[in-house]
Amino acid sequence: MKRKRKIRSATVKRSRPSSTTKAAKKARRGAVRPEYPKRRFRNAKTTARLRYRSGGKRSARRRQKSVASPSVALHVPALQLLEAQPFEAQPPNDRQQSGEGLSILYIVHSFYPESYTGTEKFVLNMARSMQQRGHRVKVVTYSGQLPEQAVPTNEIASIEYVYDGVPVLAYRSQAADPAQSASLVEEPTLSMWAEVILTQEQPNLIHVAHTMRGIGFVQAALRLGIPYVMTLTDYWSVCPRTTLVRVDKQLCSGPEGGLACMAHCQLPHASERLLTLAPLLQGAQRIFSPSAFLASYTQQVLPSLRIEVLPHGMRRETLIPNAKTYRSGATLTFVYGGSLNEHKGVHILLQAMSLVPSRRLRLHLYGSGKPEYAKELQRIASGDRRISFRGTYAEADLPRIYQEADISVVPSIWFENYPLALHEALASHVPVIASNVGGMSEKIVDGLNGYTFRVGDARHLAERFRMLLHKPELINTLKSNIREMPLPSADDELAAYESVYYQHAR
Repeated sequence: MKRKRKIRSATVKRSRPSSTTKAAKKARRGAVRPEYPKRRFRNAKTTARLRYRSGGKRSARRRQKSVASPSVALHVPALQLLEAQPFEAQPPNDRQQSGEGLSILYIVHSFYPESYTGTEKFVLNMARSMQQRGHRVKVVTYSGQLPEQAVPTNEIASIEYVYDGVPVLAYRSQAADPAQSASLVEEPTLSMWAEVILTQEQPNLIHVAHTMRGIGFVQAALRLGIPYVMTLTDYWSVCPRTTLVRVDKQLCSGPEGGLACMAHCQLPHASERLLTLAPLLQGAQRIFSPSAFLASYTQQVLPSLRIEVLPHGMRRETLIPNAKTYRSGATLTFVYGGSLNEHKGVHILLQAMSLVPSRRLRLHLYGSGKPEYAKELQRIASGDRRISFRGTYAEADLPRIYQEADISVVPSIWFENYPLALHEALASHVPVIASNVGGMSEKIVDGLNGYTFRVGDARHLAERFRMLLHKPELINTLKSNIREMPLPSADDELAAYESVYYQHAR
């Protein structure tokens, strides 16, 4: 029988701790340990309550993670612009004093009810008001809604209708939409058709509110000797992309004769485009711009032009001054009104909202735009019950919109020219937070009638939100200042244009 072998466990001799280690342990035992809060576990009721308080179905932190990371401020190029010339009023001539009615044709790239942004609103107000002053008016516009199959080969389809009392002629050709092309190729069929229309209408004068899609009419007017005036409402005449925003989404310092368009946007025909447009602009009797920045920028590209600054006026009878007052802890409703397109920067506004998860903040969005971009905005705002998409709006809705508003936000990421929404807000005594470039920075002075923020910088915009939430009383000062700052009236603008019509009508 084999004996079991005993295995003794080895004893490990530990080394004696040094005096330094003993002192460290003693110090740790005597030290006061910090008290950590006990971890709380949420039940279903607690989770639901927190979701309600945060303004959405998800917590603010999780909502912030789902939003694309806030954009950094865009690079604003240093521009050396000449000072713009203000509008020069002339005394009434004999024709104006006699009260003779004129026949005025307005050319615009799109119009109601198909499109209703700032330029269309300007044309509608001008045509309607001139009609009320005894002039015969008609708006000529392009329509993308005319059925393409209704357009015979090498012919122009057209339809006439009346919008808000203003007669409108809408047309469409089989050729590609000029708005979708960076180059300008003369379309002989459209140019000949435009000549026929002008011969039938026999206008005393043409007012070109936008040259895009209307080049054929301007060329026909030159051939027929019909005088025309122009109002610039954006940068289309000097930028094939219209917005002065490059492909890499940075702001452009200028076409440089077309070289910059090729280098940054891969547009090879920009130089020919400028050569085509220059004589059409030079052929105008007068050229006007509602903002000094737009006038100066266009003159930098085309130095031979003389452009006068004639601001848009507000129809005060359609707006009601907002008389709200504010004190600490007030809930604030921010409003955006305009098209939902990327260059308008609405995504920057939503990113800023995600950075300020306050229950005292609301955002109302009015307008419509490209379906893809609108869908992306819906995705960004999903789960945040503080944000509501209110759809399209008409002029009759403005009093209600600005009575509900505490602050209007214009977050455009381009050199915005003269946003009517900004002036509608100021005319309603609602302060404005706007990007610090273009015509916006002309009108908004920090601490006077609103605040500006670095263009494209959602974090800086969020800082403005926090400041007003922390001290809503600041809005009272802004509103008091706005009441003391008169805006140009629609009557002033109409009187100026009517005098121009009489001076240059044939």
